Formats: sequence, structure tokens, C-alpha cells
Amino acid sequence: MIIDPQAQQLIFFICLLATTATIAWGAMAYPLRIAPRACSYFSCANLLVLIGVILNSQRGSDPSYLYWPIADIVILTGFILLRHGTQRLFRLKSSIKIDSLLLTVFALLILIQEPSSQSNQILGILFSLMTAISFLLLAKDNRIALTPSLNLTFILLLLSPIIVLAVIFSIRALLLIFVPSLSSHIATLQSADAIPMLWFFVIMTLLVNVIMIGNALTRLVQKIRLQADRDYLTGLWNRRSMHQRLALLHQCWLRDGNAYSLILFDLDYFKEINDNYGHAAGDHVLIQTATALGKVIRAIDTFSRYGGEEFLIILPATDAKQVALIAEKLRSTLNSLPLTWQDASIPITASFGTITVSQLDTPETMLAKADQAMYHAKRTGRNNICCATLPSTPLNATA
Repeated sequence: MIIDPQAQQLIFFICLLATTATIAWGAMAYPLRIAPRACSYFSCANLLVLIGVILNSQRGSDPSYLYWPIADIVILTGFILLRHGTQRLFRLKSSIKIDSLLLTVFALLILIQEPSSQSNQILGILFSLMTAISFLLLAKDNRIALTPSLNLTFILLLLSPIIVLAVIFSIRALLLIFVPSLSSHIATLQSADAIPMLWFFVIMTLLVNVIMIGNALTRLVQKIRLQADRDYLTGLWNRRSMHQRLALLHQCWLRDGNAYSLILFDLDYFKEINDNYGHAAGDHVLIQTATALGKVIRAIDTFSRYGGEEFLIILPATDAKQVALIAEKLRSTLNSLPLTWQDASIPITASFGTITVSQLDTPETMLAKADQAMYHAKRTGRNNICCATLPSTPLNATA
């Protein structure tokens, strides 16, 4: 086996890049523990590419399944792991079953080829098609992950390198099909003719890892933003983000006239729970309340922790009659919530104040009126609902 000296240098450079990326992603996973599972996938992906390139570079005239079909399958498996690392990073739905099936089909097609230079063209076609599909699927996952944070134009700009790589591998497959004489240029690594293709593999290795680093940074920014907007204990929206959402909804009301309502409620006798069972039990009650009621409200509603044991729900497109029904559903859900702490049963009830927007209301007056209604519910026996427009009449007496 004779390898062109410049081609050998480029192969060594590719291996160096893949080795560096393997170590770097591994360090991010452990001990730095930055998205450890996703970074572990990225590290393994680079390791498999490294192994595959080394095996591929050993191809000679002697038939060898290790250096021919298996080398390609190892690299393709690395590309699949890049996609699953992205899915883990952004908590997307896993596609492991579909990807495994796709990889199995291509692996079988590759393995049935005779491991020799005569099969180089077919192996190149199969490898290119599978790689193109892998990069297109990777681009799709990135688009889904980035859509909540960025506009479409910027997403397409960020994903353009992946899409270009997929297009280039598709063109490579077509050239091998229709212009087989180019096989020595684009389907081998050892000859001088393969130097342009090797440079492409160098750029590809760099681009893919840079994009994955960009993904990791994007995910980190998303987590920071989420922590800034969410309550650390319950995971609900915090008071700051609630005020922002309420102000935005009120502007929509002024513009379009679509009514909205608020439900402010406070857990009854919460201080006694802390005193009798400890603050850990109190935290458990808050978490269970958020979890149970979060399953009852609609996806368009904003559920936030307003204070210590106070919660606020913003309900778009909800009138006074509807908010009363929703509040009653929340009240009954809390009453039936089976909550135990260290074998002790803790009954959970709450006092609710509701209000529906009207003319001359502002977000501040809405909150003040809801607060007054909630405290009226407490004064009239707790575990009931009072509407801000009817402060003297509980909508639901204590059960």
C-alpha cells in the first residue's frame, strides 16, 4: 500500500482534529459535567470518526472487511451519534429506533460488497447517501431546537454549513454513479488525486465540531434564561416573568378587546405545615401543588409562583363565568390531592380570588383586586372562591 505523502499529512491532520475533539468533548462531559450525556455522545462520535479514518487509510490491494466496509460503518455510526448528542442536548424526542434501522439497512448493503478496490465506487455511493441523510436529519433537529430562541433567517444561516455538507455528499454520490472515472479522486484517501477530498474532510471535521460547540453554548444560554424566568423550587414562572406576560396580555386586551382573567390563590394554613412538619414538608407541598394544578390548566395559561405560598394564573381568552369554573376545578383538585409526608397525611386547601379585566383596569389594579378577593375568601372561611366583582359573596363555601 502506497500513500501519497501530502495525502498522508492530511489524514494525520484529520486524525489530530478528531483526537482533539474527542478529548475536549470528553473533558466537557467529565469532569466539567457540561451537558455530560450530550458531550459524551459528541466525544464518542469523534472517536468513531477517528477510528474509521485510520482504518480507511489502511486500505490496500488485499481484501479486508475491517479496512473496507467496517471502516465506513464505524464513521457512519459516529455521524448518527452526533444527531443523538444534539437530541440529548436540547431534550428532543429520541429517534434511536429509526436511526438504528436506517444504519442497519446501509450497513447490510455495505457488508455485502466485496472488500476490494473494485467495490470502492459502490461503497462510496452508499457512504455518501447515508452521510447526506444523517446531516439533513441533524439539520432538522437543530432547526426544531433553535426555533423557540431564534428567527428562521438566523437559524438557516447557522444551519447552512450542515446543509452544504449534506448537499456535497449528495453530489459525491451522484458523481460516483454517473461519472465512475472520478472514483480515484473522491472515493479514496491514499492517492494524490484524493487531496481535494481530504481537504474537504478536514473542513467538515472542523465545521461539525464548531456547530456542536455553538449548540452547546445556545443550550447554555437557554438554561440561563430559563433559570432567570422560572422559580427555582417549583419550576413555575417567577414573579418577574409573570409581570412581563401580564403586561403583554393587557396590551392585547387594549388592542383587540379579548377578555382575560386572573386567579390568585394562597395555600391555607401553610405556616402550620412548616411548623408541624418542617420546611422540607412545606417545599414538598409547594412542588406537589404546582405539579397537580399544572396538569389542570391549559397550555396557553401562565402559571406562576407569586409569593411564598401564593400562586397566580393568567388566563387569556377567559371571561368571568369561565374563570369561576376553572377556579372551582383547581379548588377541587387540591382538595382531592393525596399528599403524605413521612407517613402523615397533609390536607391541602387554598383560598382563591378571581378577576376578569374591565375598562380602566391596569395590570396593577387587576392584581390588587385579585389580592383583595383572595383575602376575602380567607376571611370567609378559607377553601373557597371569591370574585373581585362580588367581594362580599364567596362563589364556593368551605366544604
